Amino acid sequence: MQTTLSARSFTANKMKFLIDTNIVIQLENDGEIQAKFANLLRMAQEHGVQVFVHEVSIEDINRDTNEPRKKATLSKVQKFQQLKGVASPSVDELKDRYGELKKPNDVVDAKLLHAVYRSVADFLITEDDGLHRRAKRAGLAERVMTVADALAWLKQSFEPDTVFLPAVEEVKAHAIEFSDPIFDGLRADYNDFDGWTAKCVNEHRDCWIVKNGEALAAIVIRKNEKRSEANIKKPGKKILKICTFKVSEDHRGQKLGEQLLKQIFWHAQRNRYDVVYLTAKAKQESLIRLLEDYGFEKTNEQSDGDGVFERAIGRGKLDLRTGEDALTVARRNYPRFHDGTAIRKFIVPIWPSYHAKLFPEVEMLPENVSTTQVAIPGNTIRKVYICHSTTRKVRPGDIVFFYMTKRDSKSPRVQSITSIGIVENVRHTDDLNEVRRWTAKRSVFSDEGLRNWVGGTSPLKVIDFLLIGHIVPTLPLKLLMSEGVVRSHSQSISEIPEGRYQRLKPLLNLGFEF
Repeated sequence: MQTTLSARSFTANKMKFLIDTNIVIQLENDGEIQAKFANLLRMAQEHGVQVFVHEVSIEDINRDTNEPRKKATLSKVQKFQQLKGVASPSVDELKDRYGELKKPNDVVDAKLLHAVYRSVADFLITEDDGLHRRAKRAGLAERVMTVADALAWLKQSFEPDTVFLPAVEEVKAHAIEFSDPIFDGLRADYNDFDGWTAKCVNEHRDCWIVKNGEALAAIVIRKNEKRSEANIKKPGKKILKICTFKVSEDHRGQKLGEQLLKQIFWHAQRNRYDVVYLTAKAKQESLIRLLEDYGFEKTNEQSDGDGVFERAIGRGKLDLRTGEDALTVARRNYPRFHDGTAIRKFIVPIWPSYHAKLFPEVEMLPENVSTTQVAIPGNTIRKVYICHSTTRKVRPGDIVFFYMTKRDSKSPRVQSITSIGIVENVRHTDDLNEVRRWTAKRSVFSDEGLRNWVGGTSPLKVIDFLLIGHIVPTLPLKLLMSEGVVRSHSQSISEIPEGRYQRLKPLLNLGFEF
């Protein structure tokens, strides 16, 4: 069982942001980025997070042959501290680690990433899609943020009371006020947008929305589409078109896109669709990266230049192809996963108070209702679990079942398996800054909460995982014991032998074969 032990005496260094100077240049042309960036700088200063620019970025600006523009740009970045004298490998070594370096600016990007890799800076803040993609290939995606990501992390870490717990609601299009500011960008991008929304209202199209109070934070509008009208290439007759997928500018960085994507996948899987597709403009870089992370492929381009992104919704048992690993298969086929005999399965006990932070939606689940009758997604897909368990058996691709313990809780779901996940990564540390870096895009804890975890008699275990879903109804200890899955309640992370897993599997009722 995870324990919060008294922390050792230690001093945590100040966290450091490294900013891509292109953000500073971009401010004049993008009022929304300007406002967020100003807020980010204010909060960073208030909470002791240092903000740097790399000296190679200054060198890059100095190569500009347009003297007035160079002078103006330099004046904007001079207010930031500079990272100077950062050792960097040869260009050939940078190329091996960070990909092709065809232009001087590519070398700059590689050196920015290398500064993050060496933890000279904790996070790189950039709006450059190419830099985000380069970071992903180098295994640094979790430490490269957009301005909105960084702002959300600062709020979660230092002002946690400002973070709301979003919930997806299903409504008809006629319940939506299409004059809402969330639609301003779409209205500017598409001809006769108002005529199209009138059609959605008239046809009573189905929508998923996320609200923050009365504010519309995110929306998906969907429709069933016939094969003859769908501009897609993947085979199948039952097609779900995502007509609109939009997160408001005020709510970027809070993983609402991930939450809505999870809703789409569960709906499509349980209702036996063959294909899900949507279109996206090239400028929707964050959305496209998210889609590609979960198996969408660009298969076509429309006459208006929008790319067509498709995802096949498979059925049946997932087997590994030659050269594949279970984690890659789980990401591509989410929420389906591979559970062959080579995959380890674990019960992970979690205190109710921690469970409420990690899975806040579980307490809203209806009791004694089959998952075939109700679709309940989690709030996000990528999550992190931290504990002081000493086991070293857990590895990427393994399956984890979260078991809520009874400790000081009156929840009807105590001593039950509530949720299932697929392990992405497992790391160990005693360093607070490492915990901050590893958990920044996933943690449900404030900075003070993370401080309480660091220290003790054993290193902190940090488990990144994909939340597959929640089990409805949950599986109580009494049932697990009667079915021979466990002998008693779990007090620490424990492996489920394959024979016992085969007794557990029929109880899961996830709504698809695996």
